[in-house]
Amino acid sequence: MPIYKKANRRKASSYEVLNNNVDYGTRHIDHLPGPYSPGVASPYAERTDFSERTRRACQTASTSFYLCACKAIFVGDVGTGKSSLVNRFCHEIFDGSYRGTVGVDFEVEKFHVLDHAFSLQIWDTAGHDRFKCIANYYRNTNVIAVVFDMTRAESLMNARRWMDEAMRHNHPGTLKFLVGTKKDLLEFDIHQEIESEAIKMAQELQAEYWSVSAQTGENVTRFFRRVTALAFDGAVQRMMEPNNPVVHPSGNSLLNLYFLKKDEKDKKLKKCSFCRIN
Repeated sequence: MPIYKKANRRKASSYEVLNNNVDYGTRHIDHLPGPYSPGVASPYAERTDFSERTRRACQTASTSFYLCACKAIFVGDVGTGKSSLVNRFCHEIFDGSYRGTVGVDFEVEKFHVLDHAFSLQIWDTAGHDRFKCIANYYRNTNVIAVVFDMTRAESLMNARRWMDEAMRHNHPGTLKFLVGTKKDLLEFDIHQEIESEAIKMAQELQAEYWSVSAQTGENVTRFFRRVTALAFDGAVQRMMEPNNPVVHPSGNSLLNLYFLKKDEKDKKLKKCSFCRIN
């Protein structure tokens, strides 16, 4: 059985830190974490590790290059456990009492991916209809995570509406996840039944499915590490594009690195061609 104790970092007695030997992992990522389950369909299943291009860029850079922070928004019906999920990962706490988010809460988590600094901005949004005006915060998002309560079927049915609303403000390449919470409240058979329906929904949304428990910590760290690693890989790929206008501090950008390598290769090819002709 899990052993609970009051958190030292919070004065409110309702906050608890779980001490049941759950592996919370680390903020250092050297390999691309796998999906929720190998047998569960995912639009990113073919990515078994960081791309060769990403690894080469990270190994070649003489010093840590700069990447913009990844913006991840968490949306879903009210009471689905979005805040509990975020607090479990960011602060290793679980608050059993319900406190609705007012507007948007914001967290920043720092990682080292392939020995390079990378930040994850976590936007925890309110699920109440009266906060629809916060849709402006959905813009320029790298990751959309639609959260539903596995004990409430209607929250899964509403997942499509939340995803459509968020995607209205973003590009098709945005990473998409469907996350079922409160796994610990379900018996195995019921969980399997609900999960099969959730996987169908994830496939329709072209999103990767995850089942987690903020109370026990199950799969929480794995999920956030997966999100961060996929976002990092995508960010490096975008920075390597020749038409990317972003130039980074200290002249040590992936863009400059890309052109430097390309110019060196072109010079060698021209020299060899000249030698053969003459």
